[in-house]
Amino acid sequence: MHALIKPPFSSPALPVSRQVLHNPHILRITTGIGMQDRSVYCLFLLAVVLAACAGCTATVGDLHPGGDTPGGGCSFSTPALVARVIDGDTFCVTYRDGSGDTVRILGIDTPETNDRGNSEKNFAGVPDPSYLTAWGERASSFTRDLLLGKNVTLSGDCRAGSRDRYGRLLAYVTSGSTDIGSLLVREGYARVYTGEDFSRKQEYLALQMEAQGSGAGLWNAARVPGGSGDGPVRIVSVQYDAPGDDREDLNGEYVVIKAVERTDLAGWTLEEGDGARFHFPPLALGAGETLTIHAGVGIPGGDDLYWNQASPVLGNSADSVVLKDPDGKTVSSWSWG
Repeated sequence: MHALIKPPFSSPALPVSRQVLHNPHILRITTGIGMQDRSVYCLFLLAVVLAACAGCTATVGDLHPGGDTPGGGCSFSTPALVARVIDGDTFCVTYRDGSGDTVRILGIDTPETNDRGNSEKNFAGVPDPSYLTAWGERASSFTRDLLLGKNVTLSGDCRAGSRDRYGRLLAYVTSGSTDIGSLLVREGYARVYTGEDFSRKQEYLALQMEAQGSGAGLWNAARVPGGSGDGPVRIVSVQYDAPGDDREDLNGEYVVIKAVERTDLAGWTLEEGDGARFHFPPLALGAGETLTIHAGVGIPGGDDLYWNQASPVLGNSADSVVLKDPDGKTVSSWSWG
């Protein structure tokens, strides 16, 4: 993903003391230790520790792919162990010497895992940020299940350069004989990141066209939800398929409503297509304010209410929700599938 800087990660590298003892460039600092040498050594050791804590891009010893030393640069091909998956297209690796790096899969972009980072301009024809967020979570889970703890091969492409503006290594990722980037595009978990120049762009674009044509993954137009209604309160988003197993994350299913004008919700109901009904407590929703009604159990507070259901409410393949006023009149609805 490209809109946000990825969170820091401390790689499972060798303990600093072991790295120091195994690095000939560091050994010459520690030999003949006098008071001044000890100070230099301590300052150096402190810098190493701080670098290791800053994130998974920190390395100790030789530079790795995308570096400036012989064997680095943009035409690398190197094995690595996937130590942590950040999201669908970004993860942390450990190299054979124990140092770490952050890798972004070259040429693709999976949806962000929060609504603010998602936009229709990136995923044409998919206007709902919450829908994209759900697929961002799915893409993260897919990549995690596929790669976490596995050995992969990272390969560079000089047309793309070696690192992005955040310092992440740009690489094609191969697990066994599978190109992970092409797999994510083909299965509808990712789009082609056309903002980059890379050798496999036309191949990936062809796969994306096939995924869009077949409705694979997030491109399944029949599953992109839509709402209707012009009342004082409207349904603006529905998360009908919680990331992972719906039964283990009931509150991952939710409906978001927004007031166009100040409205007293006492007596209002939210009804699901199979008859499950939520009764709103007496409360006023100001113009522009939102409420999120979660399917599971919780303590109402802030912008969150809870349906208190013991099992998933919203159908994943097809369903609908209807918002009704105290007279039973449909004010807004949302359907999918």
